[in-house]
Amino acid sequence: MFTIETNNAEDAWIAIIKQIMDHGDMVEDERELMTREILNVIVTVQDPLNSELPQGYLSLEKLKRYEEAFLDIENHHDGINYGKRLREHFGFKMGRDIYKVKIDQVESVINRLNRCETSRRATMTTFDPSIDQCQNEIPSLVMIDFKIRKNMLYTMGIWRSQDIYGSWIPNFFGLKGLSKYISEQLKIKPGPITVHSVSAHIYKTDFDDVNNDNGKLIK
Repeated sequence: MFTIETNNAEDAWIAIIKQIMDHGDMVEDERELMTREILNVIVTVQDPLNSELPQGYLSLEKLKRYEEAFLDIENHHDGINYGKRLREHFGFKMGRDIYKVKIDQVESVINRLNRCETSRRATMTTFDPSIDQCQNEIPSLVMIDFKIRKNMLYTMGIWRSQDIYGSWIPNFFGLKGLSKYISEQLKIKPGPITVHSVSAHIYKTDFDDVNNDNGKLIK
């Protein structure tokens, strides 16, 4: 396990990369790809609103798409439509009909926190056992939780598996966009964002880039 608190996202990202490269174990994944891995990496970014992209990482257009990834039902992120999973994937039947009432988890969280700001039930999920246990491509992000404490919105995202070098920054900014949207609806200040990577790994194919860039991905 590795835990760290930083003021901004870039410092957190570089610290995780260094920890994995220095102390991670070599693990072959289900696709027979070699990775260097640490289990249970937990990072808290205290000032997400003032966190900026690493220099040259993404265009502003791509950044905007990442920040909307968990809100937009048409926006695919890492091969998964997280916006759709969060906003209209799950539902329930009405009476004897087969009509499904779609559940917008984003709005449900906002409504719950408006009703009770100390709620511990403002949680979203993306993992659907009815289909995800039977297919290869499944969500990496499995849960997002929100708490209002000290008149701030605390946000936590849990990834079952996370490509730290290639995806941690886009993932963080997606979570930041969602946190900002919910805090605006609640009319409170966005607080710290915590990212829990159950499997935090870097692919062997990226090792040379990691070493050459000193932990800063340039695209």
